[in-house]
Amino acid sequence: MSQPRWVRRLLKILYFVKTGYLADGERVIPDFPDENFQNHLKVYKFLGQFVQGADVLDIGCGTGYGTAHLAENAKSIVGVDISKSALKWARKRYPGIRYLEMDVQQLEFPDRSFDVIVSSENFEHLPDQAKHVAELARVLREDGLCFVASPNPEMTIGQYNRYHMKENSFDELLALFLPHFEKVTIVENTLEPPTLTGQEMRAKRWSENRKGVPLPAGMDATWLSNTHSFFCFLREPRGLRG
Repeated sequence: MSQPRWVRRLLKILYFVKTGYLADGERVIPDFPDENFQNHLKVYKFLGQFVQGADVLDIGCGTGYGTAHLAENAKSIVGVDISKSALKWARKRYPGIRYLEMDVQQLEFPDRSFDVIVSSENFEHLPDQAKHVAELARVLREDGLCFVASPNPEMTIGQYNRYHMKENSFDELLALFLPHFEKVTIVENTLEPPTLTGQEMRAKRWSENRKGVPLPAGMDATWLSNTHSFFCFLREPRGLRG
């Protein structure tokens, strides 16, 4: 049985008084393992299969729990976020991991720095998404993998999230990614749109053969039973060859 809203709010206020971190529900935190946190964590558990021995960048790392999870298998890892309070919390909880305050629309890393880049539930928060994609392509190594998870608006139509700048359709994501990556694979989310409007949007898109692919063979799909987001796999960044 879930706690009443006022109880959850009171607990978060008390947590803020104790730790100095306000758990607002958008940057999720392990100390409040609600459904939203569990869904975010599942994405990181899914991504663990791609980071073995890799130099990894976690974009929009928030409180750093996902960065810490990936660090168990990565060769090296750095988490970046714009929130001072979230990073302060992350550094205290996971002192052995490198966390940096950074605008992810202007990454402060040299070209071709990372084998794997993770941007999970971050893309929709950014005012200049095209600039961010260009930066992802710039710092990814030529044989690397960039993973972006972002809400499918067919799943969220009619809902308002004050933290989101822009949720992108299937076509909008392709238009953002293809100028910067030779290979773009978008995996469909696994849940049915909860509204009739969302279902009609998806049916129309599918009827026009604009459809993402199932998860490629060989990938462990254990943690993907409840995703509402498009999972985007970006490879072979354009430019900066050689």
